[in-house]
Amino acid sequence: MARNNKLVSLSSARPSVPVMVEEDAVALLTRIVAAQSEIAAAGPDPQDVVDAITYRAQELTRSAGAVLEIRDGEQMRYWSASGIAANQVGMVLPVKGSLSGRCLEEGRVMRCDDSETDSRVNRDACRSVGLRSMLVAPLYFRRQAVGVLKVVSTQPAAYGDTDQRTLDQLSTLVAASLYKAIEHAQMRAALDLRKGQSERERQQSKEGRARLEAVLEDDQLAAALQPIVRLEDGKVVGYEALARFPVEYDMSTGRWFEEAARHGMSIQLELAAARVALAHMKRIPADAYLAINASPETVCSDELKTMLKDHDPHRLVLEITEHTPVEDYSRLNACLSALQALGVRIAVDDTGAGFSSLRHVLRLAPDIIKLDFTLVREVDQRPRMQALIGALLTFARGTQAELVAEGVETPEQLETLRQLGVPYAQGYHLGYPQVP
Repeated sequence: MARNNKLVSLSSARPSVPVMVEEDAVALLTRIVAAQSEIAAAGPDPQDVVDAITYRAQELTRSAGAVLEIRDGEQMRYWSASGIAANQVGMVLPVKGSLSGRCLEEGRVMRCDDSETDSRVNRDACRSVGLRSMLVAPLYFRRQAVGVLKVVSTQPAAYGDTDQRTLDQLSTLVAASLYKAIEHAQMRAALDLRKGQSERERQQSKEGRARLEAVLEDDQLAAALQPIVRLEDGKVVGYEALARFPVEYDMSTGRWFEEAARHGMSIQLELAAARVALAHMKRIPADAYLAINASPETVCSDELKTMLKDHDPHRLVLEITEHTPVEDYSRLNACLSALQALGVRIAVDDTGAGFSSLRHVLRLAPDIIKLDFTLVREVDQRPRMQALIGALLTFARGTQAELVAEGVETPEQLETLRQLGVPYAQGYHLGYPQVP
């Protein structure tokens, strides 16, 4: 598959027609994805993240300013602001009687074309900021609407349907970055409370390394295979191999890989998991593929290339995961291109959540895009999730990639995805991971 790493300019002219053609939709989503990637790159500090969110929201919608408001009881507080609203940080407004409050209540993007005539807005607050029209989108944290992302203009009727769609999709994507930033801050606070326990931590580290070495030396790893289904006819087209560890350690798979990263053993552990997974190739149907998870470091390792030579490359998919940031996309692209030339397909995992998956989509031009389960979880209940998945589906078609929805757990989710036109899916409703 040909690579195209050229990003669409954020300063492109706004479409002049009310309904976007498919190419326009792809270009728009490309700009939104690029913005989300830059927001994620702002770092783990919540203030840096929200400042990046407001700035990018203003730029994407060509607004005079932007505000991120957080609900504090019965008030809305300006947490971050840019442009004409920059000097309003800290301003507090009542939830009732404001468009932001109504947006939180209804859980959808709302538009004000003229603050002087719209009875839903706080006119005095609008005048103090200097705005005449605005768009407001809800922000979610742990499934609760906790705030809004707002863009403002000094002119009436400044926003159209494309701007509304842009802010809706951006607010959905950046919620994951905001969630992880706050979660990271909470984790750091918890770690600070543990200062003075260095001896205990050193002992725990020593024990962790010993566990890893024991599992690797004694071949205690197993692989569970979860089916990937074509929604059109229910046919199983592939299987994702998921690493399984001895139950007596009572540790999640994620913790094992985090511990391996701390001890510099990530590649060693991933290669062991891949080796176990590949041993099951003969047990799956000849017309089905096997998807193996691998980090960028492992993908570029000579050991993995040697391991893959013994198998039909056209039946292999490498799902790119990331435990550490990608430092050299040029090198990673070269490694992936060499594998694709042999027939191996590349998938980007967890698209729509996390710091890096959307940037991977733009930089790596994968053959398969896998939707994160957080987008699928409420797809049957939230129209904005349906709109986002529809946009990502258009994006995938425009980049000649296949779309796979992960985490399908109910008939309602499955039916909604089928109606949206998502071609492939996996999840407990379609099949549990099984150890052959």
